[in-house]
Amino acid sequence: MSNDRRLAILHSPVLWLFLVIVLSLPLLAEFNSRLVLSRDLAAEEDSLHNQISVEKTQQAALLALQKYIQSDEYVEHWARLARLAKPGEVVVVPVSADQPGISSVNPAPGPQVPNDPVSEWRTALFGNTRPIP
Repeated sequence: MSNDRRLAILHSPVLWLFLVIVLSLPLLAEFNSRLVLSRDLAAEEDSLHNQISVEKTQQAALLALQKYIQSDEYVEHWARLARLAKPGEVVVVPVSADQPGISSVNPAPGPQVPNDPVSEWRTALFGNTRPIP
């Protein structure tokens, strides 16, 4: 009877289900880790594609700049900034009054205002700059 009972337990679907579940847990864990790795790789791939597109646009801008730098227009632009002129041209350099050491036309001297307190008050209140006799 004990032998029949052992055979009945071995043919039991519950036992086989339990064994399948126990043996499949490591496989499911490995499958899950591969899914996570696959997801991370896909995200990294998207990031790299974005970086490639940024670098391609930067490369296009640099190539356009290189083409401009090799042109005569660029040379003329920098020559103008260096205040160089073509033959037959005259260089005109405007002078601003804000630059120290460079004086423009001297302004006419203003009216003489006395420095005594009474005259200063009179000038402030009445606009009269004549000194008191």
